[in-house]
Amino acid sequence: MAKSRVLRKWALALVFASLGAPSGAFAAKLAIVIDDLGYQPMPEALSALPAQISVSILPDTPYDQATSQLAHRQRRDVLLHMPMEPLHRAPLEMATLTRQMDQQTFQRTLRSGLARVPDAIAVNNHMGSALTQNPQAMGWVMEVLSEQGLFFLDSRTTAKSVALKQAERQNVPALRRHVFLDHLSTEKFISQQLSRAIRQAKTNGYAIAIGHPYPVTLDVLGQALPQLEAQGIQLVRLSELSPSY
Repeated sequence: MAKSRVLRKWALALVFASLGAPSGAFAAKLAIVIDDLGYQPMPEALSALPAQISVSILPDTPYDQATSQLAHRQRRDVLLHMPMEPLHRAPLEMATLTRQMDQQTFQRTLRSGLARVPDAIAVNNHMGSALTQNPQAMGWVMEVLSEQGLFFLDSRTTAKSVALKQAERQNVPALRRHVFLDHLSTEKFISQQLSRAIRQAKTNGYAIAIGHPYPVTLDVLGQALPQLEAQGIQLVRLSELSPSY
């Protein structure tokens, strides 16, 4: 990627981060990413949520490019939700990165995914409990992100992930997920997980939560997010957090 494109992406991320930020002092920040977009058009309920909600898009899906463009127009942070090999048998996306790939095929597949989601400022893993444990594979990921000026969000599908360590070795900015909101898709569970993310933010200064475009998830967020400011929580774009090296 040309240097001008890299600079443009980071400049736009910083501009978007400065738009619409709540005034006043906040002790804690909460970033929320909605994964698994691309198979269906952007849900209206997601479009209605604040622009601080980031979206992560699966490549080579029917609506990947349209969703990326719409989210960008909505001033959201856009991520590439790159499929990566899991430990356990599961249906795989066509673009899944695997340990069996040679470096050329692996990195070509990742670059192709990024080309499908050109507004992405970061990559996070879809599944990946096997791949994110593999230092060589994660090194190949970080090499591409470094050349394209992007950062990595570790979805933390395994506690054995080496993604952040590999990112640090290769000077790639990286963050990690703290809470999954909706692996049980009930209103009670999602509300409990959101409360957990809020507690984590208050304890550590910030937290990152990942959810999915389920109607119940978007409904809970629609009801809960307007109450965050009263709890001393600032809802932020992912790019407003400071990735570590």
